[in-house]
Amino acid sequence: MWTAAVILALAAGGFAYNYISNAPVRARAEMVLGIKKMGPGTYNEAIQSFNRAISIYPEFAEAYLNRAVAEHVISQRPAALADLDKALDLDPDLIRAYNERGQIYLESADPKKAVQDFDKSLRVKPSVEGYYQRGQAYESLGEHQRAVADYDSAIGESRDAPYAYRARATSKRNLGDRQGAAADEESADRIEAIGPH
Repeated sequence: MWTAAVILALAAGGFAYNYISNAPVRARAEMVLGIKKMGPGTYNEAIQSFNRAISIYPEFAEAYLNRAVAEHVISQRPAALADLDKALDLDPDLIRAYNERGQIYLESADPKKAVQDFDKSLRVKPSVEGYYQRGQAYESLGEHQRAVADYDSAIGESRDAPYAYRARATSKRNLGDRQGAAADEESADRIEAIGPH
């Protein structure tokens, strides 16, 4: 016969197991709340939600990534870089983390480090953003031909990205290709006039 103490101990153990096993679900709900708070004037509130998500489930790579994005927006670059490093330690295939970290390096006038992160992002999965941002890094290094090649790849991924045409126009202009630059500007104007599909 089970004693009341044994039944209560088993019930408590079951509750603790369920509480712990539901940590990823509870953390995701807190992270979604944080994402909804991401906006002018509320980035610190978003960071608090991401903090709670991480305290619930410390292995949640996406929570570190999203906290880093918010920190980046409010110019807390060292904290953002630390969170991106942690996110990538937890999930080395987190493309957005490489792109975000590369963007911070690019803004910090370290385009060589930025190229390394965009390379890693593109190895995981080719994307418009990865090619575009690596093109930006090459352009800032004065490697205009490589920048054009990356913008070509970005446009190959999506022909509806006017910013890629405009960036390619700048690189072509820097290479002395005025006609190609003008054609890219016209393409960007045409896409923007049509609007999103």
